[in-house]
Amino acid sequence: MDLYTLNPFFLPERTIDDFVSVVWTERYSAAGDVRLIVPATYDMVQTLKEGTFLAQRGTKEVMLLETQSIENGLLTVVGSSLLDFLDERAVWSKNPFITENNPSKILDYTETGKPGQVIANVVSAMVISPADFTGVYTNVNLEWGLEDIQHLSLGPVDTSGSDVRISIPVGPLYSGIKTVAEQYGVGMSLYLESADPVTGYSLKFTTYQGVDRTSDGEAELIRLVPDMDTLSDVKELRSIAEYKNVVYVYYQDEVSVHYEDPDNPPEGFNRRILVTNAEGAPVGRKGTYTNPWGFEREYTELPTAADFAAFRAQNARDALANHNYIRAIDGQTSPTNEFQFGVDYFLGDLIELEGLTGNLGKARITEFIRTRDESGEKSYPTISVVS
Repeated sequence: MDLYTLNPFFLPERTIDDFVSVVWTERYSAAGDVRLIVPATYDMVQTLKEGTFLAQRGTKEVMLLETQSIENGLLTVVGSSLLDFLDERAVWSKNPFITENNPSKILDYTETGKPGQVIANVVSAMVISPADFTGVYTNVNLEWGLEDIQHLSLGPVDTSGSDVRISIPVGPLYSGIKTVAEQYGVGMSLYLESADPVTGYSLKFTTYQGVDRTSDGEAELIRLVPDMDTLSDVKELRSIAEYKNVVYVYYQDEVSVHYEDPDNPPEGFNRRILVTNAEGAPVGRKGTYTNPWGFEREYTELPTAADFAAFRAQNARDALANHNYIRAIDGQTSPTNEFQFGVDYFLGDLIELEGLTGNLGKARITEFIRTRDESGEKSYPTISVVS
């Protein structure tokens, strides 16, 4: 592993080759981290002090060292990738629907769009191109001229998936977008695109989707199988104990029936029912208008028959999702695996796992870990089974 520090302009400064151990982890939907142990000398304490940037050859990820500790003659430094630094900035959004009952001028950042695009938009609004609030909002401005992160711009942005309404709460920026990224399976990274002593440096924020390399995808299939020595330490679980395939939704003194597979209603010992008492109410279409004083107001139409039907159907889907036929597989990639990370598959990709029973499961590559210690150097992905 070729580790080296960077100066404040992200130019290489010093190679770190005298270390006891290092664990460098990169993640798909979250910030990565590093843990480095070196001899506790005055030189190393100054070289790896908190606030130092640490890089590794072969990746664009940069770690920001945050913590030093010394014990038994060893210096341990711990840091996180630049993505985590976004928690040093806030999500701070205007409330467009100020009312007497809701007088606050600040509200959660809310947008309807593709999850990867919404994440990129809020990052752009908070730390790339922040703008002063005007009109009635001037007294809730942050120091926007100091909130941007210099030389940061948007890289490629994921625009796949369906439009959804997403709210990111007022508070730390990274924590808010991490929740959205994990919920919708979006990858994100804040990385060093380039650095030059003459032209300066460039940081990029990107959102992306891993490639589907399962039987359902269009890319070349990646399937890890115990018999082929590509999957080890296999754990497998199959259960119908809580499985349901029919839901009766009781709501407003009426019952509607919903099937897991509407084209094949189950019978006999294959029919496993659940009765739910739906709570809440459907919401009609929302819209906005401008009142005579120039303020935007929100209105909601009365729900239609279609809204009630959709409400019942969603209630049934939620119930079925909580009563799945469990077929789970877990395992680790074998050291002799014919499929190589960084060549055949990458961070965020979906692959298949085949259990000892022939059962197939999908898994996502959520982490890639590089380590080096007295036993040698290793690198391996972390596989997380997808429901």
